[in-house]
Amino acid sequence: MALLPFKKLTLIAHASDEEKILTLLSRTGSAEIIKTSEIEHCAAGDANDREEGILSESAELAFCLDFWRAERTRLNKIRKKQTEERKITNYEPKKVSLLDKIRAKKPDVSFDEFDRIGADRSEVRAAYKRLREISQEESELKGEESRNLSLIEQLSYYTCADIPFDRLKGDRRVSVSVGLVPADLYKGSDFADLPVLYLQELGERQRVVTLFVAYPTEERGLCEERLSAIGFSKATFTFPMTATEKIAELRARNEEIFRTSVSLAEEAVAIEDKMRPQVEILFDYCRVEQEKCQAIDKTFRSGTSFVLTAWVPAHLAESTETALGNSGATYYSIYEDPKEGEAYPTFTKNNPVVAPYESITNMYSAPSPREIDPNPFVAFFYFVLFGLMVSDAAYGLILALFGFGLYAIRKPRKGEGQLLLVIGMGGVSTLIWGIMFGGYFGETFHPVLFSPMNDPMSMLILSIGMGVFQILFGMGIAFVAKCKNKKPLEAIFGEGSWFVLFIALGLFVMSGMLSGMSGLKLPSLILLGMGGAGVLIGGALGRKGLKGKLAGAFSNVYGVTGFMSDILSYCRLFGLGLATGVVGMVVNKIAFILMDLIPVVGYLLFVAVLVVGHVFNIAINTLGAYVHNSRLQYVEFFSRFYTGGGHIFKPMGSNLKYIYLSDKGGKEL
Repeated sequence: MALLPFKKLTLIAHASDEEKILTLLSRTGSAEIIKTSEIEHCAAGDANDREEGILSESAELAFCLDFWRAERTRLNKIRKKQTEERKITNYEPKKVSLLDKIRAKKPDVSFDEFDRIGADRSEVRAAYKRLREISQEESELKGEESRNLSLIEQLSYYTCADIPFDRLKGDRRVSVSVGLVPADLYKGSDFADLPVLYLQELGERQRVVTLFVAYPTEERGLCEERLSAIGFSKATFTFPMTATEKIAELRARNEEIFRTSVSLAEEAVAIEDKMRPQVEILFDYCRVEQEKCQAIDKTFRSGTSFVLTAWVPAHLAESTETALGNSGATYYSIYEDPKEGEAYPTFTKNNPVVAPYESITNMYSAPSPREIDPNPFVAFFYFVLFGLMVSDAAYGLILALFGFGLYAIRKPRKGEGQLLLVIGMGGVSTLIWGIMFGGYFGETFHPVLFSPMNDPMSMLILSIGMGVFQILFGMGIAFVAKCKNKKPLEAIFGEGSWFVLFIALGLFVMSGMLSGMSGLKLPSLILLGMGGAGVLIGGALGRKGLKGKLAGAFSNVYGVTGFMSDILSYCRLFGLGLATGVVGMVVNKIAFILMDLIPVVGYLLFVAVLVVGHVFNIAINTLGAYVHNSRLQYVEFFSRFYTGGGHIFKPMGSNLKYIYLSDKGGKEL
């Protein structure tokens, strides 16, 4: 249970073997490539042109995957809305059982399959080309549909006219116009002096009047001027049909467009069914190739050779060297320990009980490789406090069965499914605390310790006691770490002084509260003075000048308020622990009331309320325990000893999104 050491690999090899070596390192999963120190008379590696091509291909593959997702979503919506009378698509989504969904994970792909698809991309490129054509056709159809809808909206004002537009031309003596005019302007106008032969209001829609006007051709100028003054807009359509007929034609065309676009979407999905696995493999292949380019950019090279630097976990150095030796490449390698102050990756190695809690720590920050691994301590306290916050034995059993059961069904690979294990172990902790408190589905039966519902003060004392213990434990870790880093004075006058101070306060309280302990008062006061002096000295250490030392000393004393604030934060254990029982009890009471009030149906409501209520209570309190437990670790616990700031070891070739790459399509390296 520790942070594993690393070796720095410096590798010098012939340029002709560069691709072979990079491929090998990407598949061993043992090397994180870093920037090589500048070498005189050597040039930095440059793979920008190659990387641009890979990025372009990745963008094409990403388009395919995104386009397929969009098309499936659209077809699903259409399928749900269609009726037997108007059936548009025969598309049926693949039916996947709940068990298969739970078990779903990245497929295993062998190196041979990976290389084959990476070498022969003709099928994938043909699929991409056709998908681009489908996308373009759909865009054109969508544009035409939008134009048709716009034209339908314009023509809708003329459906009251039953004359084809091409017949509204007039002749040498009479001019004819059909157009639109705002209703308020039209109705407020006087056309008595207007030399029109015929003026007829055909209809009104959305406060717009459709107007038919006939006037002498020789008076066209005057008539058009007067009509324009009231906002008259002449129709410019020349269709050889009426507005109603044209609208019907446009709607029929839009229906045809819709069916064509559905057919195109079905074709795209059919391509997906055939080509998706290859596209996903090629997408990850491009990611690996991009990592190779980034590795090349970090090298230095002469005309015939290159120099590569990488961090390799110490326990993998031998196997990495063996793989390089068996590759047939011409190279020379050196493995060195990190220099003092040199940053290297973090690689944690913990037992199966502690490992799931690494995800909790990493959400805050990965450990620095030179500090104490906090994960065993986080595992212990997270486990204990989780159960204390949920504190119902029945809920704990359900959570344990859910977490471990789902993990067993999914069978995730090593390092995956950690949240399920955290929930499962949280369920075990909840079961233990629930038995201690006698809590079962919100009811209390024979508590081993006490019932929080009946004795809340004991629950509050227990919560604060757990907080004091965790904070002092964190200070103890800091004390040990400072001693290991050869800073004994900081440890003694820092955490050591606080320990003395807290012990003295405890003894002083005991001397006043317990009979027969009055003799501890004087020793406790002496220790209190020693602890206070130590705290003052600890704050002054490392400060320059009298003012600086005084400011540091008294700011350290002010830290007492921080301790009190942190300890009071653990009252959330008390609050959440009580909330679980209270909500469960309320659910039970509501269920029994409904059963008594409503004959027959009341029994169904009784079951429904119990199931829904307790499931909700489990879910909301599990979420609360997860979040607040994390906060207690990050704020109250980590602030005592943990710095973090490390970065997790990410070997070249591990940045895969859709597949799991292995030597035989299933065997983990």
